[in-house]
Amino acid sequence: MKNPQQIRILANERLSEAKILCENGKYDGAFYLAGYSNELMLKAKICGQLDVDDLFDEACKMPGIGEVRKAIKTHDISVLLIFSGLRKKFEIAKSESWVLAQTNIRLFNTAGHCVWSEQSRYQSVGSQHVGNVQELIELLTHEEGLLQWIDKN
Repeated sequence: MKNPQQIRILANERLSEAKILCENGKYDGAFYLAGYSNELMLKAKICGQLDVDDLFDEACKMPGIGEVRKAIKTHDISVLLIFSGLRKKFEIAKSESWVLAQTNIRLFNTAGHCVWSEQSRYQSVGSQHVGNVQELIELLTHEEGLLQWIDKN
């Protein structure tokens, strides 16, 4: 991944793949890819904010980039919201948007911790409820969905 635009394209592709999996009854994989699409979109935003095209390219030897890369190598959407500079904006936006509020319910628990993580890929088969996954994908693909919101803010 060389630049924010390439990462955005990948984020949208992963969401498209999640939709296909969901339509074919593969809800666990669909949930994982749907969450991963958010992670990627936030990382695209971070690359743009830092004005570093090769942020995730291990071959990039820019001075100091290794330390930055280590700091944002996380999969935690809550942490990535902070690094992207969008955490406060998201708190406000989810109180003003039904779509973002519902997405928040699907991605975070009541304590604000992300329920999606890279560990989702290791959950038992059948661990995801069909209705929750379908709704998450519908919310994310909505024209006012989280991916579009991240991209615009």
